[in-house]
Amino acid sequence: MTVNFDPLGGILLVGACVVGYFVHKHSARQETAGKGDIVGAIVAATSVLTALVLIFGGDHTPPPSSAPTGSGTPSAPASPPSAGR
Repeated sequence: MTVNFDPLGGILLVGACVVGYFVHKHSARQETAGKGDIVGAIVAATSVLTALVLIFGGDHTPPPSSAPTGSGTPSAPASPPSAGR
């Protein structure tokens, strides 16, 4: 199965992962245990990803729907039968 990614979306995801990595490394240097704050790194990465998607990726239009092929002309709406006077 092939999954196609939008190139801009991939770049945004990689950028968010890089930010998360650096936040994790920075928090590992600050703590005495040296484990790092993984929750803070995930929050930072998702915040950056959300902001970048809103800035750069918010103008995507949905792909055209695959409507069934027919005569090509839309049908007229049905009108109620008129009573003869």
